[in-house]
Amino acid sequence: MLRIATLLLVAVMSAAQVRGAPAPGETRTSLGPLDFSCSKWTKMSKRSTDHEILKGWVLGFISGMNWENADGDFLQGRDVDGVTAWIDNYCRQNPPHATTQAIYELIQVLKAGAPLTPLPVPPPRPR
Repeated sequence: MLRIATLLLVAVMSAAQVRGAPAPGETRTSLGPLDFSCSKWTKMSKRSTDHEILKGWVLGFISGMNWENADGDFLQGRDVDGVTAWIDNYCRQNPPHATTQAIYELIQVLKAGAPLTPLPVPPPRPR
């Protein structure tokens, strides 16, 4: 439990340092499982401790971005199952992408107020 709490704190603190999307060509630093691919996310047992830790990091990061979002609460009316299912769908369609790419794309969908249904997924952004 302490491990999960620590990862959530790191996610929120790192997200709090980021305001909005970086400008084209600009990079931002994130802390956490950055090299974790969608393929690994999809293959990982949903009942494993590692999956729960990674899911906690993802939810903490998204929540931190929501707190820093000047345009309002993009998580209002959303739930953990819907957010997790969206990432599952994205990762099944894009196995080589990093989970951080899935998170970025999800945040764009959430900010647009779009429903969390399987949608056509854009190509990966350059790193």
